[in-house]
Amino acid sequence: MSFHSLLKHYEKPEVRREIVDYCRNRWIAIHCETTGRDRVHLMIRYDEGKPLKVDSEYEFTKLINRYFKYRPRAFYATTHIYYKLETREDVLDRSNIIYSSPVWDIDSKDGDWRKVIRKACEIVSMLDSFGVSKSVFIKWSGRGAHVHINPFCFSSDVRRKIEPIDIAYAVTSFIANRLEPTEGLVVESRIDIQRVFTSPLSLHRLLDRIAVCLPPDKLEEFDISWTDPNSYVHFPDSWRRFSEGEGDDLAERAFISIGPYIAGKHRRRKHKPLDAEILEAMKKLDKLVDS
Repeated sequence: MSFHSLLKHYEKPEVRREIVDYCRNRWIAIHCETTGRDRVHLMIRYDEGKPLKVDSEYEFTKLINRYFKYRPRAFYATTHIYYKLETREDVLDRSNIIYSSPVWDIDSKDGDWRKVIRKACEIVSMLDSFGVSKSVFIKWSGRGAHVHINPFCFSSDVRRKIEPIDIAYAVTSFIANRLEPTEGLVVESRIDIQRVFTSPLSLHRLLDRIAVCLPPDKLEEFDISWTDPNSYVHFPDSWRRFSEGEGDDLAERAFISIGPYIAGKHRRRKHKPLDAEILEAMKKLDKLVDS
């Protein structure tokens, strides 16, 4: 795809709207076609020292113009939604995270996209068995798929008991541990402070494919042709739908089983020793078991 065609894609009103709506209040990243001295493609995550973000279509256009010389190609966003994104410290402050999404990243190693869809169906079915069905969507990106749980399905009650990043980390690991291995596939369940995933309707960083979203009931109909930049099939309501509270039982069960996300546990102006943080996490576990 030429850079001119790429820019035309990002000029489409639906594309700008989807990317901005999804990325709002998330820390974003821009993958560029330009490479550095190490021949690695540039990934822009900060703007003048501040975490990169986008809150409007106007700001989205400004970002493309600002980094035009680096040939921006793909747009990413964190699984986390933040109160604010003004300083580097904000993205390391766990108390600044309002919501966080469990995500399973299914990658094909042998090019069989149908195998990826079958694995996505397995994850969806497992989530349904734990009572989570109305808040699940699938996003195809490049050679694989991401299965997401909408973070708004976790109520304020459970988020007061368990920090959002701990919910995402525990739920993702809890489900991944129950999956049967499939030859030719890798299912990643890594949730951390900085990881980003492709935004809906973004181009892939290398392949001429669009990241499209679909609800679980469309999985068996999916065809790889749906990701064609010139004729993509995307369900904009799929990533927006949720049922508040339907993820609470799974969150509590997963947290009791898996425990919290410990690595990189930073707090503003107060950095607790690792042993103190582990003790704090264990107290949360005890409360959930007793409740």
